[in-house]
Amino acid sequence: MKEYVTASTIAASQERVWAVLTDGEAYRLWNPEIIGVRGQLALGGRIIAQVRLGDGAVRSVAQRVIEFQPPHRMTWRGGLPLGLFVGLRTFTVTTGANGVEFRMHLRMSGPLSSMILKSVGDRQPEIDRFTAALKQRCEP
Repeated sequence: MKEYVTASTIAASQERVWAVLTDGEAYRLWNPEIIGVRGQLALGGRIIAQVRLGDGAVRSVAQRVIEFQPPHRMTWRGGLPLGLFVGLRTFTVTTGANGVEFRMHLRMSGPLSSMILKSVGDRQPEIDRFTAALKQRCEP
């Protein structure tokens, strides 16, 4: 199992950050890691995320929205059958003293996770860029 975490304080309203996170069509305009999301970002929704890896390759990743609590929390789950590989990406948006506290947690697990992790490389730089771009997109 491998976990990655990124976080940032964003000088914007919780509603603004949530609106940006749930507008999958607009990801291509601001997001350097997930350059597109097709499908419905709602509880039970099936999505295809176009994910850019560190080497520049883009992979289509089928996922399901398994948690959707506007404007606080959203979780995407993808992977392989029988739990051979499971990827969970959780977005958390909470009100803080200086705006919004944003946190993204990416967890990759399952018997084939080590092989898949070798193929995708270290995801930390990409998810850090996601968070920096979200901050830039949301702040005035």
